[in-house]
Amino acid sequence: MRSLTYHARFFLIAGCLLWMYGLSTAYGDPASAIRLGRLAMAQNHPFAALSCFRAANAEIDANPSAYAADRLSALSGLGYSSLWVGKAHEAERAYRQGLLLAHSAADRKTMRIGLARALIDLGRPREARRLLQPVRTVSHEAALQSAIAANLLDWNTLASASLQEAAPIGHYAGPLWLQRLYGETKDYVDFTLKSQVNIGYHYSSDSDHNINQIYDAGVTIPGRGLGDNALNPTMWHVGYRQTQINDSDGQVGISALSGGWGASLDRNWQYMVRGGVGTARNWTFGQGEGQITYQPDDTWGLAVSVDRAPIRTFEAVQNHILANTISAGGFGRLRNVGTLAASYFHQAFSDGNQRNGVVARLTPEFYSFDSIPVSLGVQGYFRDYSSGYVPFDGYFNPRHYSEALGYVIYVQKFSPFWIMRLYAGFGSQTVDMTTTPVKDIFGTITGLVSPYMQVSLTGGYTQVASAYGGGAGYHRSYVQANISIPF
Repeated sequence: MRSLTYHARFFLIAGCLLWMYGLSTAYGDPASAIRLGRLAMAQNHPFAALSCFRAANAEIDANPSAYAADRLSALSGLGYSSLWVGKAHEAERAYRQGLLLAHSAADRKTMRIGLARALIDLGRPREARRLLQPVRTVSHEAALQSAIAANLLDWNTLASASLQEAAPIGHYAGPLWLQRLYGETKDYVDFTLKSQVNIGYHYSSDSDHNINQIYDAGVTIPGRGLGDNALNPTMWHVGYRQTQINDSDGQVGISALSGGWGASLDRNWQYMVRGGVGTARNWTFGQGEGQITYQPDDTWGLAVSVDRAPIRTFEAVQNHILANTISAGGFGRLRNVGTLAASYFHQAFSDGNQRNGVVARLTPEFYSFDSIPVSLGVQGYFRDYSSGYVPFDGYFNPRHYSEALGYVIYVQKFSPFWIMRLYAGFGSQTVDMTTTPVKDIFGTITGLVSPYMQVSLTGGYTQVASAYGGGAGYHRSYVQANISIPF
């Protein structure tokens, strides 16, 4: 009986809204459409609300001088309902128009907060945070959105301060959905600022009978160091890795200790350095990695990275082969179109081999569905390199290699901090003038088991060449799990 009553109430409300919407459009009255849109939002019918606000704005566009007084309300409702159903681009346009028309402090605050929410959804947290600065200290919701933007930028000291502004007494005073968003954001920021134990496991097996098993254990401790700790603490790390390699040539283990840190130098520069010592039977070697990035804006950035590590095959370890890699590149984003990222890399191997190559990715804007938190996208990927010649075979080393793949990408958000990504790529690779089709399929799921554990799971199957092997008929499967626990 309760279910029947609910459904009867739903159809009654929907019918009344449609009937009233028909009357309002018949009389050409945007004010009536705005009232219907607000009623639909109050009754949790965002799609009906969106239709009403679109109709109101269309009527105002047709006769702007007669209905100028209704424009701001219509744009505000259009932006809010668009965000509700996942149409961030439409919301951005509405709020930008509204911000230009807003005259009172209250209206400007409303438009700034709405526009910032849209920018965060569109992956532009720097712009969102700058937009919120004038109202952050006078609005709890503005402070909350500012905290979300700071967290996305990895400025968690600032994010924590903004959360304190959003809830000075420790409890967010506002609508239920904002209270829930505040709680989820605070859990994530607090988790990031705590010391953590990190545990990881990786398993891979390929058609050349190479099996890698990697066990990781480490500790990450936030503290002070060489950086702007007012943005984010310096993250200090120490870890141990045990690698077991089995293939048709034999079996060998690698043990390694490492330590390092990462920090923000300022709002544009970030860096990370890590180094250590590894051993394998009678071989002791140094290894390390580092990266520095420069990103002054949401639309572009540059990065340089270095890496020194052993190649994980039995023969390569027996021959004491290390790969020293330097990479330099960047990305550029064309608003509402997509992102292009490209980099150049050089590898110097300890056997005397030299390799030069390029990697490029082109990712158009994703398509988001209205009724479910799902996005679909595509990506073009290209890699090309040329290598020198070495007299023995310890790793995959053609004179020339290239690959081109097109990916279909599925992204689903189960919550703001539980995200699944699935990739299916198909294309071809050319190994010394021999071209074969390849596919690359993998997925990841990451989430925060609030506030006690963060989990990341990855698995995939690929025919794309790696340092372990490649060419016609080659394939590799892998799984990986990482867990972080605060203490």
